Amino acid sequence: SKGECNRSQNDETKYRYIKISFVDSLNLLNLSLEKLTKEFNIEIQKGKFPHTFVNKNNLNYIGNKPDFNFYENISIEEYNSISQNNWDLKSECLNYLNKDIKGLFEVMNEFSRLLYIHFNIQMTESLTITRLALNIFKKNYYLNQSIPFINKIYLFNFIKEAYFGGITEIYKPYGRDLIYIDINSLYPYAALNPMPGTDCYFIESFDDKGLDIENLFGFFYAKVKTNNLYIGLLPVHKDNRLICPNGEFYGIWSSEELKFAKSNGYEITVIKGYQFNKAYGIFNDYINELFNLKKNSNGFLKLIYKSLLNNFLGRFGLNLIKPITQTVSKERRDYIFSTRNVHSHTILNENNFLITYTPTISKEICLQHGLDIIKVLEKESKLNIENNLDLFKDVSIATAAMITSYARIYINKFKLDILNKGGSIYYSDTDSLVLDKQHFDPNWIGDNIGQFKLEYNIKEAYFISNKTYCLILNNNETIIKTKGVINNSLTTDQFKSMYLNKKNTTATKFNTISNFEKASVIIEKKEVVLNYDSYTKREKIFNNQGIWINTKPLIYNNITTTK
Repeated sequence: SKGECNRSQNDETKYRYIKISFVDSLNLLNLSLEKLTKEFNIEIQKGKFPHTFVNKNNLNYIGNKPDFNFYENISIEEYNSISQNNWDLKSECLNYLNKDIKGLFEVMNEFSRLLYIHFNIQMTESLTITRLALNIFKKNYYLNQSIPFINKIYLFNFIKEAYFGGITEIYKPYGRDLIYIDINSLYPYAALNPMPGTDCYFIESFDDKGLDIENLFGFFYAKVKTNNLYIGLLPVHKDNRLICPNGEFYGIWSSEELKFAKSNGYEITVIKGYQFNKAYGIFNDYINELFNLKKNSNGFLKLIYKSLLNNFLGRFGLNLIKPITQTVSKERRDYIFSTRNVHSHTILNENNFLITYTPTISKEICLQHGLDIIKVLEKESKLNIENNLDLFKDVSIATAAMITSYARIYINKFKLDILNKGGSIYYSDTDSLVLDKQHFDPNWIGDNIGQFKLEYNIKEAYFISNKTYCLILNNNETIIKTKGVINNSLTTDQFKSMYLNKKNTTATKFNTISNFEKASVIIEKKEVVLNYDSYTKREKIFNNQGIWINTKPLIYNNITTTK
């Protein structure tokens, strides 16, 4: 009818412009789809597909099912349940993708529903789990408005020097009869301490004594002289590594970390920095409630509470200046590479490149490329680029840096206690320790925030490098961790060979090759070499047979003495 025709035309005009945004669900739920569908009790379960079996010559394959070795993370029972004959590659692929899409939709739909029910918030307002957690905090828990959301670049850059990431250390590379323990929610626990408030001012000392460290709270540039402790107490960036050295050096740290180092024998002279007021209990309600909800739940609810708790605080440590993603010409790309920090670089075609970069000029990168920083800044000022930076309005580098410093203090207290009682530490990560069993205190174990949980009873262990180790447990189970490679591509014998025979070994990793011109992605396995001697963050100590048995802090001196 005429009326129906007009309504159709009106509807077409009304909905002519529809915006559809594609976002990465992995940034909200950082787990495999297989685990998510199981945890959320989704009826549609992710299937199994032999990705490495596929190549350009067999896309129309129909026949016997591929060999077991072509499948990843599949049990022999699951493999045997797959039909042996008339296995159709195209059909199996479409079925696998169909389950992926429907399963992910059901997961995200359920996740969105639960967020609204429990926190009265929409999932679609956030692109990442950190933003989602911050939105929940600001809407339901942020009452005293005392977080210093720093938006001054000079202040951000100063405090950023005191913001250190996680530290992994190998103290002894081989051990027997060990315990692996892990702290319950270390960073949230550290955030229960007093935090920097919104009052901030600069102070400086002009005499040799320096500022009175006991009356300071904030971030300060200081001269440090260590006392040769077995573990270093103050982190330093050197040669793209984070080390905890002995020696004499300058740096910027939190006042609390400087106080802790001084209480353990370091000589500290505080020269200048930014003093903050103390703000109490900013995060207590959020952290305590989320931790208790996680502790008293299971399944998908436990997964949600854990994600919102553990991913919350990292948001405050984002770079103040938002990165820029642009498609640029080759000439512009080369100029950006020579003046700025580039985070990602993708070749679109011969003359166009997709890059993500920090828009501010980097003095270090300019120097590396032989450019005059003054001339570069003059050129940029004419383009008016630096005056139009897009800044995050809700990041707080002061909060992030203070939390991580409290976390280091907390775990270092346990390390010192173990050593003072004659014990040995073999390996440590940001929130975990491996120590000899006889100096393990069972009273450390508990399910409260800040207590330890027992991860493994270890019969024998080999620690080769950061996050690269092999544990043989008391029940003869083997735990192999290797950063960046497929763990089951390595064996215990390979770790023994790296340690005892000083031989490099090979491992397998997945390598992804993206071709934007052809709109294709190739996933293949690639052999990589693991260097037996790659750990360089502490000085190695060898026995008479040349076997690495212990370590000690590197010596670092950056204080120049003048006559």
